[in-house]
Amino acid sequence: MIVLAIVDDLLFQVRIQGVAASLGVEVRIAKTFAEAQAAWSDPAVVIVDLNVTSADPLEVVRALRAQRPAVPIIGYGSHVQAEWLAQARAAGCTTVLPRSAFVQQLPRLLAPSDIRSSPA
Repeated sequence: MIVLAIVDDLLFQVRIQGVAASLGVEVRIAKTFAEAQAAWSDPAVVIVDLNVTSADPLEVVRALRAQRPAVPIIGYGSHVQAEWLAQARAAGCTTVLPRSAFVQQLPRLLAPSDIRSSPA
C-alpha cells in the first residue's frame, strides 16, 4: 500500500514518514506538481499540504481527482484559512482538516484498514 504525500515542509514530511513506518505503510513524498505526477501511479491515499509553496495544491488536487477519481485525498492546512480549506474540498479533497486535527488523526488516517475503507 502506497501513500502519496505532497508536502514541502520537512517537519511534516518526517512526521508523516514516521507514523507510516510504524504502521508498515509506504510513503512517497512529492514536493512539486511534477514529482506528484510521477509518483501517483497507484496510491491508496493522497495527503496534500494545502499550504505547500512548491506547487499549487489545488491544481494538484484537481489533476489527481481527474486521473484517479476513487482515490481518497486528505488535505490539511491552517485553521485560520477556512475559505482556502473550503476551496480544497471543492477542488476534490475527500477530507479537509486543520493541521492540529491532521496531526492528531494521522495514525488513524494512515492505518491500512482505514485507507482501504475510505470513501472516494
